[in-house]
Amino acid sequence: MDKAEVKGLADKVQQAVASYDPSDPFSWISIQDAIEGLRRATEPPHVFLMKQRFHTVQNICLVAAVEMGLLRLLSARAGQSMTASDLARASGYDQALIARIMRMMTAMGLATETGYQSYRANARTIYQSDPGSIGGLVIASSMLYPLASQLNQYLHQHKPCATDESPAPYTFAMRETLWETLSTDPVWKQAFDNNMTTRNKSFSVPWHSKYPVRERLPLLSLTKLEQSLKPFTIVDIGGSQGVDLQRFATTFPDVPCELILQDLRETVNMIPFGLDPRIRPMVYDFFTPQPVKGADIYYLKSILHDWNDEAAREILSNTAQVMGLHSRLLINEMVLAETGETLARADMDMLMWEAAVGGVTGPCRAPLANCGGMARGRSRSTMRH
Repeated sequence: MDKAEVKGLADKVQQAVASYDPSDPFSWISIQDAIEGLRRATEPPHVFLMKQRFHTVQNICLVAAVEMGLLRLLSARAGQSMTASDLARASGYDQALIARIMRMMTAMGLATETGYQSYRANARTIYQSDPGSIGGLVIASSMLYPLASQLNQYLHQHKPCATDESPAPYTFAMRETLWETLSTDPVWKQAFDNNMTTRNKSFSVPWHSKYPVRERLPLLSLTKLEQSLKPFTIVDIGGSQGVDLQRFATTFPDVPCELILQDLRETVNMIPFGLDPRIRPMVYDFFTPQPVKGADIYYLKSILHDWNDEAAREILSNTAQVMGLHSRLLINEMVLAETGETLARADMDMLMWEAAVGGVTGPCRAPLANCGGMARGRSRSTMRH
């Protein structure tokens, strides 16, 4: 690449910085995209690939730092430095090992080096110490590393590896499905739920800011007396710990409504205190008949991509059978672009493949067109991330 092309890419970085708006939570993306374009254009291939290979080493060190409690200890002393010796006394681990791991953490930007074997928490240290981020690390490391060690064998043994004919890589490596693991391992299940909650809070836009709630739900325009006579019902199917319903409740604090939060028993039992009193948790398996009939909204967020088409049809059919003419089904899913997809979305799609779940590859999926009730005029809307 010649110098003029590099300068053009550098100009894009400057333009992105100039248009940066601190009040816009997504304004940083254009800066990062421009920086990444410049980096990829100027970084030699052998350096690029070496960095890629060492991501595994970095994540292993991150797992160790979290498991040893190093980031938690630093976060608890936010603003103050701790030495490797301090961390050794507090954690019970070897000082030399801690120094090696913390060397990696500071190089990755997950802590700040303040001197020789001396460290201080930064914003990333604190965020990684959150239960949701720890849960994400469990998903991205503990659940996936066994797959990596057996991937060559899997690819040769199950070639051509068609998803509808071969076991998932996770099932091949672990000898059980991901869902079977989560049903018997409470630590991983809690980590999974915590990460889903954090992802919803940090990365997703509230559904009612994308869906025209006031226009589509006339009940929101009624007087309080009229609303009290006819409160509306929203059913969040597989809603985990209730982030989406709580966001809705916070936005509409005075609206009489019944907000039903459905999930498996082990998830419902771990729902945190402090949810809006209008939210009612309910134990429910979406492969069984839906017990709530005639609700105004049935909401499925990040559910269908976890299952193949046959299972997705069953989930949708169970919902369709109880919908009234006024009912609406809202499906909130990530839909991949045909070309030019981002790395983050490609990551999610491959995570679905590795764990034996469906993934979403286009704006319309066959299950919607072939499940009971959907073709009989009942309303549905698909919201894309």
